[in-house]
Amino acid sequence: MRILIVDDEARFANVLARVLKSEAVGEVDVASSAEEALVRMQEHPCDLLVTDLRLGGMSGLELMGEVRRRWGATDIVLMTAFAEVATAREALKRGAMDYLVKPFDNKELVALVAQAHARRRATVGTSGSTSIEPDGRLAGLIGESPAMRRVFGEIERVARADASVLLLGESGTGKEVAARALHTLSPRHSGPFIEVHIAALPESTLESELFGHEKGSFTGADKRKAGMFELASGGTVFLDEIGELPLHIQPKLLRFLQERRYYRIGGTEPLSVDVRVVAATNRDLVNEVKQGRFREDLYYRLDVVTITMPPLRERAGDVGLLARHLLARKHAGCSINDEALLMLETWRWPGNVRELANTIERAVILADGGRIEARHLPERFIERTPLSVVATTDGFDHSANERQLIEQALVQAGGNKTKAAELLGITRRRLYSRLKLLGMGSGEEEGE
Repeated sequence: MRILIVDDEARFANVLARVLKSEAVGEVDVASSAEEALVRMQEHPCDLLVTDLRLGGMSGLELMGEVRRRWGATDIVLMTAFAEVATAREALKRGAMDYLVKPFDNKELVALVAQAHARRRATVGTSGSTSIEPDGRLAGLIGESPAMRRVFGEIERVARADASVLLLGESGTGKEVAARALHTLSPRHSGPFIEVHIAALPESTLESELFGHEKGSFTGADKRKAGMFELASGGTVFLDEIGELPLHIQPKLLRFLQERRYYRIGGTEPLSVDVRVVAATNRDLVNEVKQGRFREDLYYRLDVVTITMPPLRERAGDVGLLARHLLARKHAGCSINDEALLMLETWRWPGNVRELANTIERAVILADGGRIEARHLPERFIERTPLSVVATTDGFDHSANERQLIEQALVQAGGNKTKAAELLGITRRRLYSRLKLLGMGSGEEEGE
């Protein structure tokens, strides 16, 4: 493995080079500028580029772009001051592997090098598809709304990096599906995907579940047990409900994220594994930090890249798509009529996609596996059909029923259906479909 370190502080770069050489990680070279780095790369392309963000002349970010353009297989780790963390996080979305905040422990760099080496070995001759399918699907995620298209784009970009990802969003928005998509689209797709539902595990056994234990380390430990991180080696660990992690376990997770090393309970030998960590929560972790219930340093280590899953009420146009998908997946012989579909599409969905899935299951049972009609839906849907979407600041009132909503959008857009669709947060094709169903137009996509 060939590593190139780029920093205009020669002494610092040489110290890092000596550290890596002492670890026998491969051939290590240094460059004092981005321009010099490109010359070195032209002569001998490297497998891993470790560069400072702030360089004289061409910046580290510009160097990253040039390296990715010329040598797309090169992994990139950025070094940055705390004030530039936001820039480093943006670079992760463009494909950087990870970043280090100066001053950092040299063990963190050694761990990232080992990670890059393991990933390179695991991905030789393999590639994962990252294309969005025509019917609005991406590795298990479904949607054609602007909100979900944004999420699709973020997941596609971030999946190629190896940094930790924090998934935020209300309960039932599909954070677990998003975590699986990140794994499926990553170079780790052939490795294991291990889910850990923190809130569902007893606090007394949680540390053992995560890190494992040695025989005899506590009462009942009659044999050695591998933890979830060990079982996920070469793949991804999904820590669901990370906000529920007890304070006394948080330091151990922090150390693992920094060094990719840990000890089993009762163990004396450090273990090293190559895994990517994806965490999820519906809690406000910033507030949890302020209240002293979550470590600030752990939060920043998890929050390398954040992806927020939108609530279903902000995904106008996706409800019908999701409803048909749920029926096709588990109830192929069942269908749904237009009236029932309209009622689903105009519901606010406080329980998000999970509530929609439960509603579909109930309706299928009442319809006896046949065609779902309005009478098969819960009474609350019949009593209230307005689309109560969260109010926005664009001067557009989202609290009317669907017909009024569309009429209002068309008036505000001056009759331009493309602009009206944008106001409604749906596709132009979806707007024409609703116009036809509500008897407000021919449903043909005429010119404007």
